[in-house]
Amino acid sequence: MLVGHGMVTRQVLGPVTFGGAPEPLTLELRRYRCRGCHAVLVVGPRGVLPGRWYSGPAIAGALAAFARGATSATVRTATSPSRAVGVAAAERWVTLERWVEAARGGRLFAVSGLGELSPRRVAEQVTLALAARGGHLPGGDLGASAFAGAAMAA
Repeated sequence: MLVGHGMVTRQVLGPVTFGGAPEPLTLELRRYRCRGCHAVLVVGPRGVLPGRWYSGPAIAGALAAFARGATSATVRTATSPSRAVGVAAAERWVTLERWVEAARGGRLFAVSGLGELSPRRVAEQVTLALAARGGHLPGGDLGASAFAGAAMAA
């Protein structure tokens, strides 16, 4: 038996549409509590990943761009709404590296078997898996399909 247990505000970062400008969104998510076991769960729209600042589609778009050969700084510009960049972030984006490691460990989008692959190969395999979930058609943009697939996988 679930009963309403209030609302929680959550910020989600990244582009809302594939190829769109990154922006911060503020969402109101509904909380529910189980009367039997007292567990509290939060319900939100597809694409919102628990414990992640960026949306699932935004992460998928970033991994797709990285798999195609974009630098991590270019990926950051296309994914992050923040324009303040430190000296180290001008050349690399540590968040992208964390997503690759999470995917390699099976903690992102439930893609497994990526253990010994290079970071770009991990990004490529995750992009292919998400594109398949997004209904990729031959000749279509893999990044766009992965973006759509991530909303369903999250």
